[in-house]
Amino acid sequence: MAPYWLRQVTVVVLGLSIASVAMADSTAQPVAQPITEDNAAASTDSGADLSGLSLEQLMNVQVQTPAGLTATDTRHLPVDVTQLDNKDIQLSGAYDLNSFLELYVPNEQMIDHNSPDMDIGFRGIISDTDDKYLYQVNGVTLNNRMIYGANDERDQPLMGDINRVDVVSGPASATYGSGALAGVIDVTPFTGLTYQGADVNVRQGIVNQYTATELRFGRKFSDDSGLFMYFGYAQVQGADAPMYFGNNYAAKNGLPANVVGQPFSGGPIANLNQSAYDAPFYRAYIDYVSGPFEVWTRFIQDGEDTRPARNIYTSTKPAGEPLDQWLQGREIKNQVGSTAVSYKKDLSDQWNLQLLQSYDIWMAKDQRAGVSQNEPQASNYENQLFSRAIATWTPESAESLAFGTEYSHEWYHDPPRSNALDAAPVVTTRDWNTDTISFLAEEQYKFNKEWTGFLSARTDKNTYTNWLLSPRATVVYTPTDKDTFKFIAGIAVRRQDDEYIWGQWFRTRTYAQPETLGTLEYAYEHKFTDEWSAGGNAFFEDYHPVGFDPSSQTASTLGHFQIAGGEVDVSYRTDATRVTFSEGISSLVYGSVPGGSPAASQGISSSPYGFGNQLESWAPSITKLAITQDISRQWSASGSVVYYSGFPGAQDYAHYAATLTSPPGGVPLSAPGYSKPYGPNMYLNLGLQYSPNEHWTFRVDGYNLMDLDDPFLSKRNYILRESEFSVQPASLGLEARYKF
Repeated sequence: MAPYWLRQVTVVVLGLSIASVAMADSTAQPVAQPITEDNAAASTDSGADLSGLSLEQLMNVQVQTPAGLTATDTRHLPVDVTQLDNKDIQLSGAYDLNSFLELYVPNEQMIDHNSPDMDIGFRGIISDTDDKYLYQVNGVTLNNRMIYGANDERDQPLMGDINRVDVVSGPASATYGSGALAGVIDVTPFTGLTYQGADVNVRQGIVNQYTATELRFGRKFSDDSGLFMYFGYAQVQGADAPMYFGNNYAAKNGLPANVVGQPFSGGPIANLNQSAYDAPFYRAYIDYVSGPFEVWTRFIQDGEDTRPARNIYTSTKPAGEPLDQWLQGREIKNQVGSTAVSYKKDLSDQWNLQLLQSYDIWMAKDQRAGVSQNEPQASNYENQLFSRAIATWTPESAESLAFGTEYSHEWYHDPPRSNALDAAPVVTTRDWNTDTISFLAEEQYKFNKEWTGFLSARTDKNTYTNWLLSPRATVVYTPTDKDTFKFIAGIAVRRQDDEYIWGQWFRTRTYAQPETLGTLEYAYEHKFTDEWSAGGNAFFEDYHPVGFDPSSQTASTLGHFQIAGGEVDVSYRTDATRVTFSEGISSLVYGSVPGGSPAASQGISSSPYGFGNQLESWAPSITKLAITQDISRQWSASGSVVYYSGFPGAQDYAHYAATLTSPPGGVPLSAPGYSKPYGPNMYLNLGLQYSPNEHWTFRVDGYNLMDLDDPFLSKRNYILRESEFSVQPASLGLEARYKF
């Protein structure tokens, strides 16, 4: 293959070639639909200020989101997208981005993890390495490709830089490539065009202890240029919360016997949400826009000190190992730095060009659970140099074609301890690099006023994979101004985490099997008034997963699973009131594992082993309600509740695990008749905000208030080990903001 710098130049040259073609065509008579107040079309530039438009107009604004490559209005987005803004964040009082998304995104689930942080899933698809979706900032993917997935900045009580969040539920690989299997979270920070002024915000947590300070400044120099700067700092001590194991364990390793139904009391464990190494959290962001150019840089530091798993009882503590070290959970501190330069320009009435160049570095300091603190902590890093060139051609108002290419060069340094590389035969080379080249295209065509079609496709080639193809087709039918029907069919493909594909290539000179998800979806939305709307969908997923194998403690192809479900959501929005309600259902239809697979070779469902017919790590029903209300010009209130119906699939798996002579550590296991871990979870939050004048805003929030009535409703289970959980205690958050 050509050297990476040559392919980097090729992408830029292609972009310039597209530009030259477009400029040559710029003298052509414009035929694209003009931007007028009647159709409320607006620039697709992320810096466009839409604050002056009514709700009716906003529904018709031409936007570009993670939904696709061509711009369209909200009604015609080719996939299911939840769009949230900074006002939603502020009025929700959410502790961090994780809890904010849990409130508002239908059929999205959050579950805790012993290693490393919270995991997010969509529509029954979830992973212990958080690698089934992409996390992006300004369209730049910040996933750790080596092993850690999208565990990045979502756990920080720092969100003041976020202007908008778009969440795609369902496959999006046709647009954004490998990793967008189950969805995309795309964060758009403020720019100097969307935020002007300066403010300081201070937050203090009680019970769940944290202290956070945020500073931001924005200045608009002209209609198309501006500067935005943000810095956030937080000390997170977390909460001294009870933790429960699902099984009885005899006294061992200097620990007292564990009794089911009683909280663990064998010694000091990390607080819930405690930061790794007691290190502070940082978030810094600087953005400069000048006409078609935008330059931004971002730095993140976060990470969690997790709680131990049941191996503190099932394994034998090494002689001389202090008990407090034996009880130490896994700690991973993340540091992520990103810099990007983009160019977005309407070259003519028919041609638009987008160029992007970015560089990212991810550094992790990793301390494995149960490993002596006297050993050197593992450090690893991942670097990526990324280029993108996309052109959009709109020859007429009814048609739009986007096409382009991407190229990335990644280089890795893996730690001395690795599940992927330590398996026999051991991979001795822990430094390697890869190249990935991608081609992508999307055609949008309006057949008439009622029918619009989208065809999207993308193919990706990594050094250690075959070509991966992800197609998608969407038909949108709008028979009236109030009714919208969508029919979506797509296949998303994800390559395995890069340390696994490197390990397989090093050992066998073969390519690792990719992961695929095929989806069919039917959706309907009805707009009752400018304020009220309701919608629903039904989906079917054909899933060939690759992921963690509890029996071998490594990744492998896990089998074939089919999932069906649906969602209902209702929204009411005015300037003073925001109400969102959703109900999501996901159910296993079919499950099988490869012939000859060992016992407990996957953690998706115990159905292939003859126990139950549910997903293990997913609640069959997820209900969400969030309300914010302006009581007066000075006072506003918020309330939210999230209800998980329980984890019956995990209980089925525990019944299966009890039949095994030596059940692996990564599965649920509970005492006979003990069902408390698998019951429902409910998270209730209430908040009150007071703004006495244009400068000051004060806020108080109560989190996890169900703990005051029933602590077991306020629990948070651990993925794959749902028999184990921590209780999220009722806590308070205080906030004061001063705008200069």
